[in-house]
Parts: sequence; C-alpha cells; structure tokens
Amino acid sequence: MIDVIIPAYNAEQTLQRAVQSVLDQPELGTLWIIDDGSQDQTYALAKAFEAQVPQKIRVEKMPQNGGVAKARNWGALQSNGEFIAFLDADDAYQPNALKVAERIFSFRPETALVRLALVPVGIAERYATHPQFDYAWQHMQMTCGGNVVFRRAFFLACGGFPQHALFRELGGEDGALGIATTQISKVATAFQDAGVLHYCREGMHAEYLLDAILFQKMRPTVTAEKMAEAEAVTAHICQQITTLKQALNSPTLGVQPLTLHWT
Repeated sequence: MIDVIIPAYNAEQTLQRAVQSVLDQPELGTLWIIDDGSQDQTYALAKAFEAQVPQKIRVEKMPQNGGVAKARNWGALQSNGEFIAFLDADDAYQPNALKVAERIFSFRPETALVRLALVPVGIAERYATHPQFDYAWQHMQMTCGGNVVFRRAFFLACGGFPQHALFRELGGEDGALGIATTQISKVATAFQDAGVLHYCREGMHAEYLLDAILFQKMRPTVTAEKMAEAEAVTAHICQQITTLKQALNSPTLGVQPLTLHWT
C-alpha cells in the first residue's frame, strides 16, 4: 500500500478532483491532506472529505503558510507507510498510476524512488508547438515533486524536500531533491505508463523551467549566486546520504567502547 500526501494551499477549486483521483487508486493506504494555512475554504473542504471517508483520509492543518516543502515533509512524518507519494492539489492521478509504482517496488526492491509520467493538460501553445518541447518536458518529469513515489525511509534519510529560505523565494526545492536522488540512489522512471495529469495554467512554476530551456529566458531574480546556493543544498543532501551509507556499511556492528584522549 502507498500513502499519498497532498499539500494544499488555497486549493478549494481543484482539491476534489485530486482527492477523487487518489481514492480511485486500489493501492492507496492513507491519503494525507496537509492544509498549508489556506485563506479560502480548503481546510473545511478537506475535513468534509475526511468525514465522508474516515478510513482513508486524514487532514492536518499547518499553523501558518510555510511553503510546499514544509507541508509535504509534515505529511511524510505523519505517515507510517513504507511508500509515500506526493501529488499536487491541482493535479490528478490517471487510473492505475499507483499500481505502476507498486509493481516497480515489488519487482525492483533496490529502487528508492519511482517517477511517474507527467502528462501536460492545457499547456500553452507556445510550449506545446516548440520543436524541443519533449526535451524540455523531460526535465519537468525528472524534477517535479508531484509525480514521485518514494520509499519513505529513503525520503526521510534525505531530509525531505529542502526548506531553505531560497526556495521559498524562487521555488525549485523539487529540483534540488530530484537532482540529488539521481546521484545517490536508483531512480526508476515509468514515463510510458499511467501517471499524473498536470493541469497547466498561466503563471505556473513550470513555465520558469520551460522558458529557460526553450527560450533561454531566465528570471532576473535567478542570479549566479543563488544558483550556487541551490547547488550547495543538493550537494548537502548527497553528502548526508553518503555519510549514512558509511555508517550503515560499517564492518563493525554493535557497541564499540571508545576512549577519547584530550590534548
């Protein structure tokens, strides 16, 4: 079974679609809806869903808006599942999406993370008709935070989605973690199978990535210094896992008394 975590901020218009797509997955363990300090009726709506399906849905409310990374991480901490998936509140699963991930983990137990297909719905024509769109969208599928299914222990070992203040300003915490996972673990991609419907809108965060790749258009706030800062976060995640591997692979197990000699 797979627990699903939906971070929701002012998502009253799309939450029902996302929730229904999760409930339609036979592999669902528990759906965690994390209200991130919404100012609309998102929390009330989520609680109504919880009341209707109490055996499957749990709702948590953050005390104030802390950003998608914090909301996702909080959901991961509440879950007791072996596997956790993240879905954005304005997206939806296709039928059998979680079955794809479950089968991969079953037959390839060394897999730490599965990336499901990310299918753009209603994307602007300037992107869809670009000859390099498929190439650019591949970057989205490899860095998005809403099409992933993690082995929960691995996710927690990575420290979750980075909550660095830089990402609250620019976004990109998905990419920082996504890039790190490709360097420290086995990431399975299932881009030819059922996945996530990504409903596009003007101003969505994906436009920044697509603009940069397809049109070499960078936001003025994205400076070399900030890019270096983001890369340092990715490097820190990698270092954490490298250190953990050294500890877990120690040839000496059990209690080892040590004496320190101070100078």
